[in-house]
Amino acid sequence: MSRMVVGLVALALLTGCVTETTNERQPAPKSVQLQARLDLARGYLEQREFTRALDPLERALEIDPRSAEAHTLMAVVYQAQGEPDLAEDHYRQALRHEPRNAMALNNYGTFLYGQGRFEDALDPLRRLVQDPNYRERAVAYQNLGLTELKVGNRDRAREAFERALSFNVVLPRSGLELAHLAYDAGDYAEATRYFDMFRERARQTPRSLCLGLRLARRAGDTDRQASYEIALKNLFPNSAEAKRCLQEG
Repeated sequence: MSRMVVGLVALALLTGCVTETTNERQPAPKSVQLQARLDLARGYLEQREFTRALDPLERALEIDPRSAEAHTLMAVVYQAQGEPDLAEDHYRQALRHEPRNAMALNNYGTFLYGQGRFEDALDPLRRLVQDPNYRERAVAYQNLGLTELKVGNRDRAREAFERALSFNVVLPRSGLELAHLAYDAGDYAEATRYFDMFRERARQTPRSLCLGLRLARRAGDTDRQASYEIALKNLFPNSAEAKRCLQEG
């Protein structure tokens, strides 16, 4: 009998010990939960699985409705799914909560540019290039320059392209646009300098070859003129731009 009592007591103590030492897992801090869902969503976006990214993003916004990153990524999803109104709503919310958020400014600006809303795109892009800590500042200036061109601000466009090259000289598009601007202004030496910069760093396009041909004609360089004419005919035989350029004579 005494042995049974001792055994029951020991069992009770053992059971009690297990109960007392079992701790319920504490939920992770909200910041950790938020980051985990954002990381998951980014992974889906990188794989272009836009629908699967929605659930972690919705959960991220439940955790923090003011998260600019969550709103921006949600906008990217809706943009990819052909829902521009929903995309714009989330871009606006992102910037309402974080007016200087670089990712939101960049994506919103390029979104508006893609929509053909060039005047609207200027504000976020102009704000973006003012961020000295933005790592892609050179590209941001280049995008701003392209947008300034679309609205006819040629002087501002030139300044933006020059700033882009000051941050990263290996930006062929900025060099090409500066070459075109210089050519239109009658500064053919400057146009040639920028064109050569482009030619050394990028593949030719009908537009760039056409500029090269015009510069060669201006300079009376018959060898280079013939070279560009052959390139336009052989590389871009179906290009309307190439055909127009060749007809300029």
